[in-house]
Order: sequence, then C-alpha cells, then structure tokens
Amino acid sequence: MRTIEKYLWKDDVMNVVFISGPHGCGKTAFMEALLEKSEVYIKDSFFLDFVNDLPAISHMSIFEKCLLRLYHRFYTAQQANLKCKKNNDNKILLVDRSIYDSIVYNTVEHNMGTLTEFQYNFLSNIEQKALEIVNPYTVILNPDSKKVVNYLEQRAKRGGREKRNRLCRREDTLEYISMMHDEYSKIACNTNVLYLEGGLEENVKETNEWIRKMYI
Repeated sequence: MRTIEKYLWKDDVMNVVFISGPHGCGKTAFMEALLEKSEVYIKDSFFLDFVNDLPAISHMSIFEKCLLRLYHRFYTAQQANLKCKKNNDNKILLVDRSIYDSIVYNTVEHNMGTLTEFQYNFLSNIEQKALEIVNPYTVILNPDSKKVVNYLEQRAKRGGREKRNRLCRREDTLEYISMMHDEYSKIACNTNVLYLEGGLEENVKETNEWIRKMYI
C-alpha cells in the first residue's frame, strides 16, 4: 500500500487538522501514533497547561474558565491557519483541541446547571462566530464512556497530575463523561468532521484515509 507521503497534495500548502474529544479519550497517544507512522504530520506548539501555567484558574468561576478556554482555542486555531498560510511544505499540522471541545464542555456545564442561560448564550454566540471564521477540519475521538473513566482512574493512580486531578475531579465522573460523549456524538455529521469510536490502529487508518480524500 502506498504511504500517505507518496501522494501529491491538491495544493502546495500546509494544512491543519484539529484533534478533539473528551479528556482521557486518547488524543495524545493518537497524535503520537500519527507522528510516528508518517512524516507528513507535525505537531503544533500552541499548547497551554491551564492548571499549571495559569494558577489563578483555580479561583475562576465555571463561566470564566469556559470563556478563557474558548478564547484560547479560537486564538490557537487562528495561529494554526496563519502558520499554514505561510508554509508550502505539504505537511499536516496537528492541533490538540478545537472550538468543538468548548462547544461540548460549555453545553455540558449548562445542562448541569453551572452556567446560566445568559452565560451559555454568550458563549454560544462566540462559538458559532469562531466556527464560521475557522471552519476547522476536525477528528473527534469519542470512545466508550466507561473506558474513558477507567483510563482516568488508572492515570490518577499513577500520579504526577495531582493538582489537575484535584481541580477537575468533578469532570472525571461517569455522569460528566457520558454527557460529553452524547454531545460529541451530535457533531459526528458536521461538515469537515471525522468522528471515531474505534481503537488506536483503526482510528489512525481511518484518519489517513480521510485526509487523503480531503487534501490529496
């Protein structure tokens, strides 16, 4: 089988693909697998560790956290698109998280009653404008909720992320993850979205095929 590197791009430019899904869904392992299997992929440098890089986040309200993350993801998307416009080396830039993640998280928070109707509508207006501007090609990883929760529990036992686990404990429950799973599933048929519920190897294979159809 011909590898993805041996295909010719439709346009001589760099393209961006965002990787989304609930925390604990395997985004890091998925991106590492793509990077390992093909030199076509490169990783973005826009990552921000909200818990450790922004100590004040522990004192923010749910609305303030949602707004901050939304603006950062919009900024990241704009930076990614700008980087792609300035490069013509036929690469795929992988970006961790997209506007869709904020849409899902904000909806779950609203459904749980932690965002008021006004706050939710305020965030939703920004989300929709951001989607129109960015038009993100996005891979959504959305495995079974129980598997995600089990992974989060095992990760917590391994240690090393105590601060994050303490601040985000409410987001690691089966109830929260299941609500996220349901919201991500509603995005499955959106334009420029690849929705995946399989294992790592299957997801990597489907992503390569999807990218060939989209960009090559």
